[in-house]
Amino acid sequence: MLKEKELNLKSKLKNIIRENGYDKIIKQDIISEFKSRNLNSTNASLAFSERLDLDTLDDSEDNIRFLFLFSFALNKALKNKGKKDLENFDVSFFTKVEISQWENYREENVEENIFPYMFKNVEEIIPGVCWQTKLSAQEVERLNKADALIYNPNSQRGLKKTKKRFGIDEDPNKVKEIADRIVKGKQFPDDLKFNILKGEGQKPIYNPKSRTLTLREDTVINIFDGQHRKSANSLALSDFPDLEFMWPIKITNLSEIEAHGVMVQINKQKPIKEDVLKIKDYDQPENLVLDKIMDSRGDLANAATNTDNFVKNNMGLVTKAILAEAIKDNYKDQLVTDMDKSDVANWIVEFTRRLMGTYPKEFVEETRYEIKKYSYINNPNMFYGYIALSAVLKDNKNWIEILKQKMNSTDFNKSNSLWEKIGVTGETKATKNVKDNIYLYFREV
Repeated sequence: MLKEKELNLKSKLKNIIRENGYDKIIKQDIISEFKSRNLNSTNASLAFSERLDLDTLDDSEDNIRFLFLFSFALNKALKNKGKKDLENFDVSFFTKVEISQWENYREENVEENIFPYMFKNVEEIIPGVCWQTKLSAQEVERLNKADALIYNPNSQRGLKKTKKRFGIDEDPNKVKEIADRIVKGKQFPDDLKFNILKGEGQKPIYNPKSRTLTLREDTVINIFDGQHRKSANSLALSDFPDLEFMWPIKITNLSEIEAHGVMVQINKQKPIKEDVLKIKDYDQPENLVLDKIMDSRGDLANAATNTDNFVKNNMGLVTKAILAEAIKDNYKDQLVTDMDKSDVANWIVEFTRRLMGTYPKEFVEETRYEIKKYSYINNPNMFYGYIALSAVLKDNKNWIEILKQKMNSTDFNKSNSLWEKIGVTGETKATKNVKDNIYLYFREV
């Protein structure tokens, strides 16, 4: 499967899932298809419920086969419901060899369903919230092979973008280094952190008498901290299956937002990339506003991404860090109460819906990336100006007309000497001086 086709397929699948993820009949049909092939249906169920990010699947044969089978099952389920399907998905995205290998793929034996899963010898640290225990290297791998440990970019380190692809932010050299240390007995057994995502699936059951913590069907376990160690554990066991190593395990039952708070605490000991971390510190009100904007799934949310790598590779127009900074600079005094934050978020969504909807080729359609070559209208730093303009026009009854006048009177062409004077010369995040110049220009209405 070609890289470009893999990315296109994932994009199409995401769109279909967003439209149909609520449909329990389609979900059950997908699960039934996997079970009919003696395959574990956990990842298929999570993917359809948007709890497994398809971008975290690498291009290994197992994952490409999963994409084929998931697409096949989804297509079949959509047809059963009389809905628009992934027309000719097989020949459009997969090779003839792949289709012949997987169209009738079936495991000889039924793959293990580990649920209900019981952790033993568990100590409860915070009632209903935090527990700790220990697991052997083999038991951690059992959870891993059963697709029970899910990488969640929203509560981990985000996704990593390279020229060829994007996926889990994992360094293979670091994985190998840890695996070698495990095998040689040099690895300190620092705890793996599993988060049972609050509000998703079943709540864990703790029995204080037997000191057991039971996870039922549909429980989502996120790798909260320890992705590299989990992968290193698998690598070490591939060569030494009888390896003796125990992992301390900390288990939490937190929402993604609560998990972000713990991530900030962890980062004080081991820093995470600054542009990923900054937008997940929920002590900062601008990040709560940003989250509400992202939840809207509007044009601005669709244009925003985690890091500038995505922007440079034409997979977004602006980073969330730039939006959060602009919100802080222009709305700081208006973000006191929860109602204030909601009002500001709703206003920015409405303002940018009008702005970006008026210029769809520049902001919404695929042509936006071609336009970037000769225009600064959708340059990431220009969003500092748009947020500043939204703050100036908030509560102004004539804001739509003033917005049109400002945009129509601005020559965004890169040849315009104005941008050189202001300091906008590329996609690199603006310095404070350039940012202030952008603010000054857009506040003049």
